[in-house]
Amino acid sequence: MVPHHFLISSLDPMPQHYLHGTCWQDEDFILADGGYAQYRAVRNATIQAGQDGAYIVANSTERETVIGTDFSGYHKLFLYQHAGHWILSNSLIETARFAAAKGLPVTIDESHLASFFIKGAFGNQLTSLRTSVKEIRLVPATMEVVVPRVSLKSNPTVRLTPAARMAQGETRYGAALREYLRLWVGRMATVLQSDLSMSSELTGGQDSRAVLALMLAAARLVGVDSIRRINFTSNEGQTNDFAVAREIAERFHLRFMTWSDDRRSPPLLGLVEAYEKWKSLCLGVYAPSYFPRRRPVPTSIVFGGSGGEGHRRFYPDIGLDRFLALHRNHIPSAAHFRTLKNAIAEDLAFLQQGPEVSVDPLVLHYRHFRDRCHGGRTPQYTNLLSPLSSASLRRASSLCTPDQLDRRQVVADILINASRELASMPFDTPKKSFVASHFDEVIDASDAIGSARTSGRVFAAASEHAASGDFTKQKALHLLRDDFLSHYDTMGRTGFFPRSYLEEAKAVVEEAARKGRFSHPVEGCSVSHVILAGELSGLAREDIRRPSTLEAFRSAILRRLPGRI
Repeated sequence: MVPHHFLISSLDPMPQHYLHGTCWQDEDFILADGGYAQYRAVRNATIQAGQDGAYIVANSTERETVIGTDFSGYHKLFLYQHAGHWILSNSLIETARFAAAKGLPVTIDESHLASFFIKGAFGNQLTSLRTSVKEIRLVPATMEVVVPRVSLKSNPTVRLTPAARMAQGETRYGAALREYLRLWVGRMATVLQSDLSMSSELTGGQDSRAVLALMLAAARLVGVDSIRRINFTSNEGQTNDFAVAREIAERFHLRFMTWSDDRRSPPLLGLVEAYEKWKSLCLGVYAPSYFPRRRPVPTSIVFGGSGGEGHRRFYPDIGLDRFLALHRNHIPSAAHFRTLKNAIAEDLAFLQQGPEVSVDPLVLHYRHFRDRCHGGRTPQYTNLLSPLSSASLRRASSLCTPDQLDRRQVVADILINASRELASMPFDTPKKSFVASHFDEVIDASDAIGSARTSGRVFAAASEHAASGDFTKQKALHLLRDDFLSHYDTMGRTGFFPRSYLEEAKAVVEEAARKGRFSHPVEGCSVSHVILAGELSGLAREDIRRPSTLEAFRSAILRRLPGRI
């Protein structure tokens, strides 16, 4: 059984080769460490950091061990450093637990713990490379960690991944887009010709439709009936979305909302296992309460539209300082806000030294934090393929003009080239429909699609039988409520959380446990915030510090002044 988190430290021997997750290498698709062993044997090649997928990879030579993630950083790497000790993991809380268990310091950073007070999409996840623990930082997705083999006590260093270094050479949007379409049509051909169990979400929006367009283009190359190997699903509760999805399914003869027992499908997780997996992968990283349901298996994959927002504007085009000022009133302490604001600016300046030097800071922030944590949530839980999070597409959109980003030309170019008919069908809202200028200014990539290679392979180990577990969302919410209540009184005494914040979180989690659901998982943000603080308090040598009386008074005054930073 694959562990749900990865952790390695200066106290451990380094693996020769290891893959946690799923990875694309050209048109080949590799699932987990068993698939990586097969891939090395057949292709006589290794996987490097910065490729498409959702993974952590480690490779060792006589000189060094290099550990990195997929291009989008959907599988995270947190680096703990203290004196000569270091820890690397995709779990913030497991890193802190391991450090404390080894007698190493865990120091709470109240300013970054306070970032989860921010309401809305910007504050639902990490806002900088710093975390709620001073000794732990998030490794940028563009970087890999290098551990010298001379002495495991040597401090690791970080450097740009080979993929990030290569990205700095591309200068033309059209060339980059054609390469993306050639590559991903070929990759879709790989899985359409495999014996994997496949499903894909279909909505009334643009992103899931762009993924479908790539599938349709691949099916034209390997057999139009191959598209029916994928079961397309849609949310019947979203009336407009579902109606559009059904119309698309009927027009293209898709297999739609077809449920059947399939031995290749992933089994349910056990309740406790699912809850602990959520804590390991999300606590202190992504605050909404989305629980994993199923165990990933090497016989099943899911397609999704994650990454699409990284190729257009998500946050308003008002500049970083003004945008951050809009969130000032969410954080009780002015000192915490100033520290956080400075850290965000410093980290964005650092990230802009790489291949995204010309990217707008708020687009850059979305990619490295919102998309990485929100879009990367499900790929941590299951074998989710996200064609719109591809490195080659990011290179293309990084070369777009502001006007192209604003009018969503990137997704238009994908759809119109891969399936003009699909691009012309209605969306769930008229504003998403493409207009004449999208078609007039489309990049012609027909030759690139026609030249896609269809000889890729899937590398995966045989699936081990696992009994279906007892997970239900309602039971998980009872565990969440009990976990919250175990920290409620202690966190109330710290003075870090306003009493109203704690009371509201308590009411929300108790109602969710009673009803068996949140009205939306984002309601759980304050609940996981309190649990995070409580967990870290139990590991840290010092208690969470409350703002001073003078600081609290000053913050209360400043929160009454709109726009004040």
